[in-house]
Amino acid sequence: MKLTAQAQLVEIFTKTGLLPYMKLFGVAELVFVSLFLWPRSLRIGFLLLTPYFGGAMAVELSQHIFFIMPAVILAFVWLGAWLRDNSLFGVAHKMQKTFIAH
Repeated sequence: MKLTAQAQLVEIFTKTGLLPYMKLFGVAELVFVSLFLWPRSLRIGFLLLTPYFGGAMAVELSQHIFFIMPAVILAFVWLGAWLRDNSLFGVAHKMQKTFIAH
């Protein structure tokens, strides 16, 4: 959507002053999502997507724009990461300690 310059996104990026970087953000988003979806690079993709969408929320909040879309996407990224590899959150390590202790 950022690469096709949809009217709604052009309006938001103009308001935030980031219109010249819209296509760069679109390419970065595609690269980060690709890394996240490829199993061998899940961790780096997750680590890049989290601050990307966190930053999007921060920019939208600072400009008094409704920030729910990046928050929802970020929630799905975290849910997908947890479902694919819960060791990202330290869950597997804690479970191993529990099983060893018993």
